[in-house]
Amino acid sequence: MNIDLKTALPYLVLFGTMLMTWGMWSERIQAVEVKADSVTEMQQDIAVIKIQIATMQQDIEEIKDILRDK
Repeated sequence: MNIDLKTALPYLVLFGTMLMTWGMWSERIQAVEVKADSVTEMQQDIAVIKIQIATMQQDIEEIKDILRDK
């Protein structure tokens, strides 16, 4: 069974193209996953900051009440 180079070459190019495309897509998917993780971490940080701000506002109101009573 002889395989002519002219016959095999288009299939080799197609296979190479498929491998390159798969590699680029996997890189992009990994980049999206990293961004999604970053967004999740930022959302958690924002939730903590909101709680801290609410606590500080309560503390300020308590201090105002103490100062008014004096």
